Amino acid sequence: MGRKLKPQSKAMIRFVIASFFFLVLLRGQVFSQGTEETYSISLVQTAEVEKEKNREVREVDNRKVLAENYTVKKGDHLWQLFRERGMLEKRDLPELIAVLRRLNPSLTNLDLIYPGQSVVIPLTLTPLKGLPVLARAVPETALPLEALKDLDLENYTVRPGDALIRVVRERFRVSDQDISPQYLQMLKRVNPDIENLNRIYPGQVVKLPVFSSYLVHAPIKRAKPPAEPVQKKPAVEVASLNQQLTEIFSLMGEEWMTTGEHFIPLKSGGQVNLKADSFPVLLLSNGNRVIVDLHQELPERIAQVIASNWDNYRIVHLKKEDDLKKALDKILSVCGYFRVHKQGEPLELVGDIRIRMTADWIIQPFPPPDQSLGPMTLITLADPAAGRMSSDIRRFLEGIDLKVIEYPSSEPSKAAPPENVEILNAGDDKPELIEMVLNLRGQPFSRNVEVPVFEGRKTQVRLLIKADFLLQLEGKEAVIDCSGLGQETLALLRDQGIPVLSLHGEKDPSLTVSRVLAFIGVEFDSKPHPFMAASRGETKNIRMTIPGIIFQDNHGQNIFASHLKLPDEIVGFLSKRGYKVLNLALS
Repeated sequence: MGRKLKPQSKAMIRFVIASFFFLVLLRGQVFSQGTEETYSISLVQTAEVEKEKNREVREVDNRKVLAENYTVKKGDHLWQLFRERGMLEKRDLPELIAVLRRLNPSLTNLDLIYPGQSVVIPLTLTPLKGLPVLARAVPETALPLEALKDLDLENYTVRPGDALIRVVRERFRVSDQDISPQYLQMLKRVNPDIENLNRIYPGQVVKLPVFSSYLVHAPIKRAKPPAEPVQKKPAVEVASLNQQLTEIFSLMGEEWMTTGEHFIPLKSGGQVNLKADSFPVLLLSNGNRVIVDLHQELPERIAQVIASNWDNYRIVHLKKEDDLKKALDKILSVCGYFRVHKQGEPLELVGDIRIRMTADWIIQPFPPPDQSLGPMTLITLADPAAGRMSSDIRRFLEGIDLKVIEYPSSEPSKAAPPENVEILNAGDDKPELIEMVLNLRGQPFSRNVEVPVFEGRKTQVRLLIKADFLLQLEGKEAVIDCSGLGQETLALLRDQGIPVLSLHGEKDPSLTVSRVLAFIGVEFDSKPHPFMAASRGETKNIRMTIPGIIFQDNHGQNIFASHLKLPDEIVGFLSKRGYKVLNLALS
């Protein structure tokens, strides 16, 4: 008499059957799109269903071997097939590999298998006499840490309630005892942003080294399948666009994943697997994830499944005709940045140096903490023949949280250090400043000279004054007064036909310079001066307006006198444009 099933068992059977048909439906959609080698969706409830019809018992070297007859599919490699069957953690794995070679004499290279090839995979070994077979002792080894770049990695998006060790244990079917310190060290090294392996959060993407209890196998170079008809869309164009996006987002400091697989768990208990070479994933610092469909191969229903399970995932479908600018427009619009200004939306920073910015995109990643605009990134797709921003200005802007990306860049990967540029410093002493200006212009003068102003013929009265500066202007004596001669004395000097410039009480160094230049008849420009950061038009450029006085010395050298203590980068920038800086800043 059969045993009556409990209601829970019936529910589980119904769930497994429904899940199986849902899987079949989804895989049918995948195959109809011709993209089974770039993404897949699976349900964990059907993972344990075995196809016994493909298995048989064979005799090899006085042992019974339970083996599976398997036909290789696109994207398969042997180590992946071993892992899927739970073989990598078995103690007798070396014996299984030896039997694999015996069962497949044509398989001379374990790293090279082809779609359509038949492979016999040994699953278990049993001696004919019924005694257990002891595996040869194989010391546990691991790849050296310097070889981490060669590890086969899988990317896993953390779900609520996940623990990292449990994820590793369930993903690779290993026990806690099998997870060695070496593996944990590798796990830590490939995830440097995780300070504590016991602390992960939902939505975080973790790189998982492919686990083996006796080694972590390096990525396998898969054999190329037979040549297929060339697709309509040239692969070179897609590869070029992918490379361009990789470079730009790397310059932005964001992570653009183009290798390995990306695993996205589903709330229903399944997962979507995406191959990053066809579906690059942008891992943003704000926690959002952008999946980019380079070839228009991701069905919209799959995209909806991902978006409905994770609020921080976005899908961008690129079209064949999309160039770099259109691709960036689409991607940046869904990144979840605080604000993205496009080319027709300039921004201006008001300060001692006024900065007006225009670019293809000006990105404010986060809301500003105060009245300032906060950190920003400027991206400009520049004409390769156009001028580029100098390294001096680039360093200056980075110092005020403005990152500038000009693509493609003609700058060397490492900018040259700033040069030591001579700065003229007058100090806080007004007479020294006046003397420096006169010397720059080559104007002869005398300091602290007694000048006769009045001499009476009958009364024998003689008036002498001490002039701070005595000059010859157009054949006449002239005086610059700093110490304060008094209004009556100044009027008397003027009555005697002696030009006088009184700077007593003048505290502004800029006004002191401009008044001295005007007094000795030198042309100058005291309006704030605009400078373009790059030698190209204003459409995609940065205009810096710097206050100061521009005049020429007696050798024709341009002098830029500013009351600001200009940063070294700005001084270097002005020097390369033919200016010598006169520092008027008071200490």
